[in-house]
This record gives sequence, structure tokens and C-alpha cells, in this order.
Amino acid sequence: MQNISTNTCLDRLLSEATNNRKSGLAIFLTSIIYYTWKARNSFVHGEPFLQPTAIAINALHDADNGSWNVHCNHQISWTSPPVGWLKVNFDGSVHANFKAGLGCVVRDHLGTPLAAKGVKIFSRSIMATEFKSACMGLDLVRHFMHDTVGIILEGDSSEACTKLNRILTGSAIGDVEVSLSKMLVEAPRVVISLVDREANKAADHVARIAADYDFVWERGMPQSQEFLSIIQHDYAL
Repeated sequence: MQNISTNTCLDRLLSEATNNRKSGLAIFLTSIIYYTWKARNSFVHGEPFLQPTAIAINALHDADNGSWNVHCNHQISWTSPPVGWLKVNFDGSVHANFKAGLGCVVRDHLGTPLAAKGVKIFSRSIMATEFKSACMGLDLVRHFMHDTVGIILEGDSSEACTKLNRILTGSAIGDVEVSLSKMLVEAPRVVISLVDREANKAADHVARIAADYDFVWERGMPQSQEFLSIIQHDYAL
């Protein structure tokens, strides 16, 4: 019998999961990572957290269902992604006279902001702005995906996150969603995360500003005091 090292075994599992993202193995591995990350955050915040057995059971349940669920994080504070992952927070903001803004913020596992982008559009559809913001966030994060394990796409709209998850699993693809679906497929492993509005303040701030003017921010550039305060608040939690 051939002896296979643990690293070789893991490499083969990850390769198989990457080549077939809708397979039970891909879903199981992604869910294991997500639930472990969520348990770590709960532990840090002094909240009850899943034990290893419960994590395995939940991951097997996700794999058996054949799709990722929309993971709900009931914490009201922003939490950093697992090591090797990036988190993209997105939000849409609709104002009077069809004035609207799209906003997204990319951060790494240390909570360090890598980039933010805001785009002014005209729309009266909240759902449309949410989808456009998610699409913009996925496009922005492409520049930082070197050696990235996965992406957490996070918003505060239950309807938007549910629809995004359906697109991710291939159960809802329409003409309007083709570009977003293509980005989700091309990205590494993706988890859709639904959070409280309080945990999405940075993206909300960017979207509100974008209703007046477009802007792009990258690490090393000056930040507005309000944006800096939000980032520092999230980073300190």
C-alpha cells in the first residue's frame, strides 16, 4: 500500500474541490473552514461557539444538501476572515431623485483594508444597487487574489445574500445576473455571509459617499476621518 503524506492528501483534496466547486467535497471543505472561523470569532467575543463535532456535522449537512447556505453572522461587529481569505463587504445606497451609490471594501485576515471603491449611479431599486455593489466588489478583489484561499462576500441584505447564494450554486441565473454569476464562478472558493447592518458600516459609508461622487481608495492613500474611524473601530474588536 502506498504511503501518502498528510500534505499530499490535503493537496489532492483541495485540487479536487477546486476543480469541481459544486461537489460535496468542495462544499464540505469550505464549510469546515467557515464554521471554524465562525467558532473562533465567537470564542474571541466571549460567546458560545461550536465544538469540533458540531462543526463536522454542520459541514456534512451542507455537503449533503449540495449547496452552501447563506451563513448568518448575528454579531453586530465586523469580524476578520480566516487566514488566507479576503473579505469583501458590499452595500448599496438609494436616495431621492434616483440618486444612488455603490460601495465595497476589501480587507484581509488581519482586518487591514486593502481597497475601497464607490460608484455613483442612478437607480430606484435597492436590490439592483446591492447586486451591482457585489459585482463591483468581486471585480475589485481580483487585484488581491494572489495565493488567496477564498473570498467571503458579505452584505446586510437578506434578500440579496439569498439570491447571491442561489446564483453561486447555479440555481438562479438570469440575463441580468450573467456577469455576476461569471465572477462568482471565476473566483476561488466563495462564501456568502449575511450580517447585521452594524457590521457593514464601512461599505455603507462608502456607498453613501458614492451617491455624490465616484472614488477609488487603495492602501497607502489618505483616508477620510470617518472612514478611518470605522476601520479602526472594526480592527479593535
